[in-house]
Amino acid sequence: MSLAARSLMLLAFAPMLLPGAVSAQEKPQPVASGVAYELIGRWDVARLNTILEKDTPAFSGVAVTYTPAQTAVRLYRITYPTTIPERGNKPTIASGLLALPETAQAGAKLPMVSYQHGTVYGRQEVPSFPEQSPETQLMIAQFAGQGYALIGADYFGLGTSQEPEGYMVKASHQQATADMLTASRAVLAQIGIETPRLYLAGWSQGGFVTMAMLEKLEASGIAVNGAATASAPMDVYATLNGFLDFPRKNDAAWVQSLFMLSAFSFENYYGVPGLARSVLTDEAYDISRKIYERQPINAEDVPTDLHKVVRAEYFDPQFFANSAYGKLTKETQSYRWVIKSPVRNYYGEADEAISVGIGRLAMTYAQAMGAGNPRLEAISTGPTSHRGTFATAVPQWKAWFDAN
Repeated sequence: MSLAARSLMLLAFAPMLLPGAVSAQEKPQPVASGVAYELIGRWDVARLNTILEKDTPAFSGVAVTYTPAQTAVRLYRITYPTTIPERGNKPTIASGLLALPETAQAGAKLPMVSYQHGTVYGRQEVPSFPEQSPETQLMIAQFAGQGYALIGADYFGLGTSQEPEGYMVKASHQQATADMLTASRAVLAQIGIETPRLYLAGWSQGGFVTMAMLEKLEASGIAVNGAATASAPMDVYATLNGFLDFPRKNDAAWVQSLFMLSAFSFENYYGVPGLARSVLTDEAYDISRKIYERQPINAEDVPTDLHKVVRAEYFDPQFFANSAYGKLTKETQSYRWVIKSPVRNYYGEADEAISVGIGRLAMTYAQAMGAGNPRLEAISTGPTSHRGTFATAVPQWKAWFDAN
């Protein structure tokens, strides 16, 4: 059974404390404007280096050399007020992670990385539940364990959020991440720590969210020292068309979940009743709904043939383009503006989810502007898989952020 299939099977599981972790030691501490934070753990240097040397290679399937952790890390869950743009700015409460090097004292100035996580199948496989998020563990070990403040929003519908999931809903992703940044800086101000340098990073879905966040921050005049992605689906319409009409031999068996999650998410957030049923086959509808709602399922019941998941008419490019679902996916892009910040998009040449063309798309668009916008660069990580691209890119992100 694939790693993706195992993830689908484990949709509901209890939090687990691993060696090197500690349970929460304090009650939630209030900050201004409804923000609160609580200590959820402490990971020592040995735990962090185990993540770098053993856990991440097991997760990614590739051997990568990481610079060792230098300090223990304290982990905090932040809850903060925010709004849902697609629902008339409905107020809600979201959650996220703040990881700080234990050596940081009041008065310190730390560089900050905002990490945007990839697609998950468990509601708590997100940054503020780091025991359940291998990708977050790598970021904690590589960045917070070496002197960075690390933050990560859980996105609406995940973590402690009580909303339905806003999967690939752009404005909601922008709101959740931007408000998490504001909330984190409020917590840090109370602690007495400044973060004058800001970097953004994200993998897979999180790469899309990273670029969407960058667009919002630039529009708000917030300085970003660098943004880096790995395996980012910058253009959801182009990405889905690839699976429907131009499949590759190495397309992942789990790409059907992208249609399952987005169909229900778009129906809920954009207010299009019946959208999911119009996209998904009768055979796939009920199990797709369970996956979206994070109900327990048997992974063996999930169809892997995309033709058994998506209705036949969507394999006609004209039908897809003119459908309600197609029109929404056309708007789901995060690269079509004049980028001002330094950006690096990393892509894998054997990535089973993101084609080389998608990986290079934002740079190609930027370079198409006259003499070309030099702020964005696409970088190959070689013949790496989806997870391998992430694992290989992270130390390159770190080296670039350190120097930038």
